Amino acid sequence: VFEHRYRILRLICQGGMGSVYEAEHVVVGRKVAVKLLHPDMASDEGIVQRFYNEARAAGSIGNEHIIEVLDFGYTTVPYLVMELLQGKSLKDVLATEGPLDPRRACDLLLQVLDALAAAHEKAIVHRDLKPENIFVVRKGDGENVKLLDFGISKLRTGGVKGQHLTQTGSVLGTPFYMSPEQALGASDIS
Repeated sequence: VFEHRYRILRLICQGGMGSVYEAEHVVVGRKVAVKLLHPDMASDEGIVQRFYNEARAAGSIGNEHIIEVLDFGYTTVPYLVMELLQGKSLKDVLATEGPLDPRRACDLLLQVLDALAAAHEKAIVHRDLKPENIFVVRKGDGENVKLLDFGISKLRTGGVKGQHLTQTGSVLGTPFYMSPEQALGASDIS
């Protein structure tokens, strides 16, 4: 039992910065996803700040197409508790099903755009939009998109200048999916 509240059930996935587990709240019984930062990353203030940024950004938007953040804390490592999603990443959908029907592709893309518009209304720029970070969930007769991983997002506050978690010239993200400005390490990516 993690943090006296979450019973870890299984590992869902592991990445370069952390691991995501399926867990169950011991009192409420709700199944959730718990993301833990790798212990060797927890001593790096910049990485911890980006992890906090992910919780704050995703948790503040309040859009049905953005993963819901339920809790955030720090024990021996920072952790993030999110809604548990049942479905596949868009990357996995494309790998198993091939090219999407144009009508389906448009429906999914419109949901992604709705999520991005909601983020931009809250002055948040995602900066890591790629098929792995778009999750497709069955919803009734249709599909619902959930945008994931706000770890390198940019929180823009007070006009032109915003909270910068990266220095000018530093490059974070997935090269194949970066905007030219991001790939060049531009400081004002909007």
